[in-house]
Amino acid sequence: MKRAKPKPLKLKGVKRVKKVQADGSIREHFYHRATMKRLDPLNLITSFADAERAMRTRSSGTLTDLIRLFDTSETFKGLSDATREAYVWKLRAIGAKWGSLPIEATQDKAFRADALTWQEEVAKKSPRSADNLLAALARVLSYAKERSKIDLNVLDTFKRLYKSDRSEMVWPDGVVGRFLELADSPMRTAMYLARNTGQRQKDIRELPWSAYDGTNIRLRQSKTKKPIDMPCPLELRGYLDGLPRTSPLILTTVTGRGFKKRHFNDCWRDIADKAGAGDLNFHDLRGTAATQLAAAGATIPMIATLMGWTEDSAAKIIRKYVAPSSALAAAGVELWEAHRLKVRRTT
Repeated sequence: MKRAKPKPLKLKGVKRVKKVQADGSIREHFYHRATMKRLDPLNLITSFADAERAMRTRSSGTLTDLIRLFDTSETFKGLSDATREAYVWKLRAIGAKWGSLPIEATQDKAFRADALTWQEEVAKKSPRSADNLLAALARVLSYAKERSKIDLNVLDTFKRLYKSDRSEMVWPDGVVGRFLELADSPMRTAMYLARNTGQRQKDIRELPWSAYDGTNIRLRQSKTKKPIDMPCPLELRGYLDGLPRTSPLILTTVTGRGFKKRHFNDCWRDIADKAGAGDLNFHDLRGTAATQLAAAGATIPMIATLMGWTEDSAAKIIRKYVAPSSALAAAGVELWEAHRLKVRRTT
């Protein structure tokens, strides 16, 4: 009887890297994720424990302690997978820059000045990365304050240097039409779902057939955990009703499997480039949906409900994202005239 191959040991905090050797074979290397110290594969648990102990001893009483306090917390674990993944490089960069700084020094105004100077230096190459790094550092300090490890978060407020205005980054019908003509079945399905629901990519990639009952689409957003229950637009309903159900998921690869994020992005970008989409990205379909809803006369509560935003955040996002247009002005006047007519009829 053939003995089952033992499953590889999974240890949180260990990074596995596969490398092709000169003879063509593949060898797996193990690293302590927080410090990237090479681990002994034959004594993985012991060498991991040694790396953890060395890191804690070396970083005792420093900002690294506060970083570890945050990234091992239940608060951090409660973040979405994508958000936790995005924190990895930020916390590593913060640790490299400030990790050895004594905790007491984070309470000084001089630290705030140094942090803001660092933001400006990073911004010379990438303002967005600079803002993200400082926001992550501020979050670490905020959590440390909540846990009574420090008394003051000197970065409780700061000016962001990256200014994003994608209000004109809407998908024109002509570009959408070319995309649909050039796309294979999976990307065509993705476009129909995105332009008719306005949902995030992850939620569209993971949308099951059970969420569609022939009339409505019901889902729970992975990022906000908000339930969405919306009537399925006629265009999407007609498309879905003609689509074969070969998988529990609506959107699948040509082999019938769910899309991984990177594979999806590669496939989408390929068709978008051929369709002449330029700088338009998948997420801009979300802004396009909000723009079209606003142009149709939808109120902020309506748009917030459909997009899964709070009304406060919807108001801010709509101001930034919804393209000013004659159609929007026309919709406003149409609602205004309708209100006037209603008032005249009741007086």
